[in-house]
Amino acid sequence: MARSAKHCLLVVDDEPDLVQSVKDLLRFDYKVLCATRASDGLALMEKEKVHIVMSDQRMPEMTGVQFLSRLKEKYPDTIRLLFTAYADLQAVTDAINQGNVYRYISKPWEPEELKTVLRQAVDFYELQEERRQLIRELSRANDLKRAFIRVASHELRTPLTIILGLAELGSTQEGIPAPLNDWLRQIYKSSLRLNERVDSVVKMLQAERFERPLEPRPVNLAELARGATAEVQSFVRERRQKLDIDLPADPGQVFVERDKMHDSVVQLLVNAIKFTPDEGRISLSVRRGADGAAEIRVADTGMGIDAEALPRIFEPFFTRFDVSQHCSGDFEFDRRGLGLGLAVVKAFVEMHGGRVDVESELGKGTTFTIRLPGKSP
Repeated sequence: MARSAKHCLLVVDDEPDLVQSVKDLLRFDYKVLCATRASDGLALMEKEKVHIVMSDQRMPEMTGVQFLSRLKEKYPDTIRLLFTAYADLQAVTDAINQGNVYRYISKPWEPEELKTVLRQAVDFYELQEERRQLIRELSRANDLKRAFIRVASHELRTPLTIILGLAELGSTQEGIPAPLNDWLRQIYKSSLRLNERVDSVVKMLQAERFERPLEPRPVNLAELARGATAEVQSFVRERRQKLDIDLPADPGQVFVERDKMHDSVVQLLVNAIKFTPDEGRISLSVRRGADGAAEIRVADTGMGIDAEALPRIFEPFFTRFDVSQHCSGDFEFDRRGLGLGLAVVKAFVEMHGGRVDVESELGKGTTFTIRLPGKSP
């Protein structure tokens, strides 16, 4: 609440002279309402937006603690202060401990002391109001997020249904020449995986669970590497590049979620394709360390990454500063997307207790290395 607007202060005390003296003292700084009975104070609360209430402890209808306790139930945002003599301190202490009273003011009080306490009460009210406003904004943002995901999931499912249907229909037709038949199979497989992702997002949304534990399984490293390279072969052919695969005879298994690690390797391969000129060379190699750790390396002979951009390469939405190169394409040379791919790779790998490193020299190429622990995380 802006400081330029006067805060509303309600003073309740059965001594009219005291109430008037408080009003005279504070009238320039606050909108002061006065009551000499608790019932009159409650009636004023019904009519006015009161920010701070000051009440005497000893009053005929009810004690100040009882009065402020009732206010807490009906007007929890109002800051409650209590006038009291030393004889009432135990009751006041109990009221403060129960949250019914913010502060107490001993009788008789010094004017400057009273003003100081009220300034502190105003600051506390404003702090709480900012917190309430933030919660309201977060709630609205959360509602918008849920609405957006619902709409987005519907908009994704409609074209996905068409793509899945046409891809499945096309893949069952006889006489389809290569490489079109391979393209149709890859479209169908990728669409199935995307459809599963959309379903997962919707389910997490409905359950209000946006995180889930990993569900790792033993995955053959050679199959993982071959599956990822198969998915990008059509792009490699289109760009007339050479994709080398270097696998040991038996690289063994890793304990991972297959889809997450498959997508990570595919993303690194697509990245290499996009930033390597036509007829360039890309390699995918797999190794096992002496400690059993797995190493998946994707290297290219592409344009490389400058030293200034390298430390930020895994940041979301980072596209090496040149936003003019943004493109939704998958494999065109030096055409950049939203800058999320490498951030997702890093997140997926770290979920499994691993890490992803990058080495690059401008004009000579880049190497990304995924390192996964030999045992389950």
